[in-house]
Amino acid sequence: MDDWIDRHLERVKAKKAESSYETHYSNLKNFNCWLENQDERLTELRTLDLEDYFLEQMEQGYAPNTIASRYESVRALFNRLSGRFEAIEENPFEDLERKEFVEKDTKKHNNADLVYVTPDEKEAMCENAPAPRLRNELIIRLMWQTGIRKVELNEIELDDLDREERRIEVWSNKSKEWRSVFYQPSLDILLDQWLDNGHRDSYMPAASSPYLFVTERSEQLHDSTVTDKVVKPAAEAAGIQEVMYQDQGGCKRYRVTPHALRHGHAVTALKSDIDVRRVQQHLGHSSLDITMEYLQFIDEDVKEAYDRFGRKD
Repeated sequence: MDDWIDRHLERVKAKKAESSYETHYSNLKNFNCWLENQDERLTELRTLDLEDYFLEQMEQGYAPNTIASRYESVRALFNRLSGRFEAIEENPFEDLERKEFVEKDTKKHNNADLVYVTPDEKEAMCENAPAPRLRNELIIRLMWQTGIRKVELNEIELDDLDREERRIEVWSNKSKEWRSVFYQPSLDILLDQWLDNGHRDSYMPAASSPYLFVTERSEQLHDSTVTDKVVKPAAEAAGIQEVMYQDQGGCKRYRVTPHALRHGHAVTALKSDIDVRRVQQHLGHSSLDITMEYLQFIDEDVKEAYDRFGRKD
């Protein structure tokens, strides 16, 4: 973990009960995993950076109580950084309100706020994938077919890919476990072009990179690359992007995100009569209740079918 987080946890362990320490440790371990994917150091984080962290927690479907607990643990860390540690001059938490992430937007999803990419929208995004076209179309299709998170996509190594079985071994930072996901034969051509026909090898870092996806400058994709350089531009060019709302910092929050591709995989799988427990396993959900939330869209389809039948009667 970050040295400052370790120092903070040492003091928590000395002053708090064992159960309280374990909670803080677990929460800050999650925060540290997110921090490792950022370009900024802990002591350089701004209010908007912390806001992005908690919004990402919301997007990943964590329960309100979990987000509230992580909020308090991270807030205690920054209180110490700006206080006893004197590691930062201003506390970025002073402009954050917990209710923005717990009370307002982390309520149970409904049809209005659980957004998913439909099969037609996915195809439109692929047709409008930004350059480099082949790599980015492959990323969109792979995320939609497997339902993997963007952080999981970035961690896929070449050795994790079994092209004969069309299986990928995925590591989840959330569960700290491996799971297998499967893709469709329709992806074979793009993968062959990417891996066998010189597309991946044309990137300078590819020779020394163990990762499936590389960039022109880095041996591994960054979270912001998937969101800002692949998914958002493809959705905008396809004409399916829209601003859902503005957060308290005035930043726009968009409808089509990498997580909307994950939702699209889940909804489409359930509409194809795949058992909900198999979908849970494929997505890596810790609780069946999370996966069950997608069933609302199945009910919606049934209602629409009966409405159409009634109009014909």
